[in-house]
Amino acid sequence: MKRTSIVAPLLLIGIGALFLARNLYPELPLIDYLAKYWPYILIIWGVLRLAEILIWAAVSKPLPARGMSGGEWVLVFFLCLFGATLHTVRGFSTWWPRSGITMGGLDMFGESFEYPLSGEKACSKTPRVVIESFRGNARITGGDTDSVKVTGRKTIRSLDQSGADRANQDSPFELAGDANQLVVRTNQDHVSGNTRASAELEIAVPRGATIEAHGRRGDFDITDIAGNIEISSDNAGVRLQNIGGDVRIDLRRSDIVRAISVKGELELKGRGSDVELQGVEGPVTITGTYNGVLQFRNLSKPLRFHGQQTELNIEKLPGQVRMALGDLTASNLVGPVHLSTRSRDVQLSDFTNSLEVSLERGDIELRPGKLPLAKMDVHTRSGDIELSLPPGAKFDLTASTGRGDVTNDFGPPLKVETDHRGTTLRGSTGGGPTVNLQTERGQLIVRKASPEDKPLTPRGEAPKPPEPPVPQKPLKKVEQ
Repeated sequence: MKRTSIVAPLLLIGIGALFLARNLYPELPLIDYLAKYWPYILIIWGVLRLAEILIWAAVSKPLPARGMSGGEWVLVFFLCLFGATLHTVRGFSTWWPRSGITMGGLDMFGESFEYPLSGEKACSKTPRVVIESFRGNARITGGDTDSVKVTGRKTIRSLDQSGADRANQDSPFELAGDANQLVVRTNQDHVSGNTRASAELEIAVPRGATIEAHGRRGDFDITDIAGNIEISSDNAGVRLQNIGGDVRIDLRRSDIVRAISVKGELELKGRGSDVELQGVEGPVTITGTYNGVLQFRNLSKPLRFHGQQTELNIEKLPGQVRMALGDLTASNLVGPVHLSTRSRDVQLSDFTNSLEVSLERGDIELRPGKLPLAKMDVHTRSGDIELSLPPGAKFDLTASTGRGDVTNDFGPPLKVETDHRGTTLRGSTGGGPTVNLQTERGQLIVRKASPEDKPLTPRGEAPKPPEPPVPQKPLKKVEQ
């Protein structure tokens, strides 16, 4: 009897699950994921076939004459052709014809037509400026002025000029309202059919203005505003600098959120990639899922980060925190500090007050640096713990490992105890805070710090000073 494989049914289940997720969550960028990660299908396929053959060999069943059939090789060829083409088209989408007809966020037909936009309206010194249902890029700058001035262009993607002209007439630009509240309205939702409209706007407002922006896709660059900022968007990059009030950002998806020099409170929630915060004087609260690099520097009030797998609370951050995929590095923290994460290597230095760290999996390296020491309660289920202390530090230590070696640089004040449950290093150097270290599987190292120790830096990176504020740059075009 011909032996069949379970690989094809599993692949069908996986592909069906992807498209079901796309139907349940329309905002899911399925085309983006397929363009980037399609080689994993070949890897998983190969692993499953290898596992099948190994299982057949283990139970002494006849092995197939060939690892893969001719039909499977044909399917592999077309899968490679499809994946490589999709990746090329997605990576160089500016080479591809433009239109309002899209599949999963990828434009397929048509071309773009541009129309100028402009408007100006007098206002008070502290107006509320509202940008409605916006698709495109907007740069908002505060200055010494008593009006709101808008310049820019509208881009309409259509199959022909006449269609673009009709869409332009159906979506007139408006600058409405009174001296205290003005509305920037592009009417892009009035465009229908095989067309799509976006805009590139330069908006000059009084420095004391408050900004409220609602977008669907595109970037917001906001500079030199003394009032509050509120941004909500389906997909946006946000860059803020020199903001005098509170900031509220709610994004369903973003490539970057950067805020430099904010005097008020900052609240960020949603999903995205990179986050960079520097010089925020009010409390910072971040809630959501972010899969890029997160950097926080010089935060004067508490930082509260609530992620899908990570919880981080810091009372004050004169130094910096950097979180990337698989690691977290931080220095110069004012506690209490609480960190709970699933799988991540952690490096902390120059922290004060109390420290609480809990990991499912990952190595932990601690260098308090400053005396008196902070109270520490550190636990990892699987990973090494290294604690580097100044030679004159006072502490009461209990460090245990269920399976692993123990290294002690402090000598007789600390004693090693071994029993059937593992190894414990216990002792006191003359009083001081309680230090509890526990790893269920990993090494324990308690050593004396030396002047030659280099400062902790993110794994694989050389030490570098904080980056200066990024200068203004031309607005980029929005992908349709």
